[in-house]
Amino acid sequence: MRLEELTAPDVAALDRDASVLVLPLGSVEQHGRHMPLGTDTILAHGLALAAAERSSGSVVVLPPPWYGFSAHHMGFAGSITLRAETLMALAEDVVGSMVAHGFRRVLIVNGHGGNGGVIDVLAATLGHRHHGRARIAALTYFLLARDAIARLRRSRPGGMGHACEFETAMMLHLRPELVRMEEASTTYPDPGSRYLTTDLLGGSPVRTYHDFADLSPTGTLGDPALATPEAGSAFFDASAGELAAFIDDFRGWAMPEGVR
Repeated sequence: MRLEELTAPDVAALDRDASVLVLPLGSVEQHGRHMPLGTDTILAHGLALAAAERSSGSVVVLPPPWYGFSAHHMGFAGSITLRAETLMALAEDVVGSMVAHGFRRVLIVNGHGGNGGVIDVLAATLGHRHHGRARIAALTYFLLARDAIARLRRSRPGGMGHACEFETAMMLHLRPELVRMEEASTTYPDPGSRYLTTDLLGGSPVRTYHDFADLSPTGTLGDPALATPEAGSAFFDASAGELAAFIDDFRGWAMPEGVR
């Protein structure tokens, strides 16, 4: 179910304890010369809807707010960034509104690497604020499905970073009319240290700032040349499956005692 397509009576009739609300987060930022600015939000929203269809219970997908924390992409035309505190305030208000309506399980599904630190803080902040009334969880979908994606990838380390094999293939599957493969270029950036990585699945324990204009003249990090619609279908299926499985598990999480 898409919240924006429901009526107020439709929402009022939903089971507050059994329904899981999903808030997709992404970004509006450069995705190389071949991908649309809204890629991250398009993919996060699409996967949330697909996972909702696969879930065994009631799932309501909220409309995504589109923008994210994208300061590292501002060297490229069209990129838009919120301040971290703005993104947090926006998500806090959305989640707070739905908790005020009595919903008890809210999942933030992130599709943009730059939002990672923000959703970590959101999970803790909102979890504490609504303790006893709601369970709040946050995840980044491509990290949730990391193992499945790693089995499907063809690129070597560094080939999945941004506007890469993974994202390009997923968009070729979901919105092929928005992808210009003739404009794609491959870049394996050097992050400058063995302690750093630009790969989506890399998982460095060290945090630092990388301006993408310093890493790649086109904004692409990775190898989009390996992307195909078939690969995108496999990536999408694996990611949606992992997300649906988590949603079904999340629905059964215990609710701490407190004010209801």
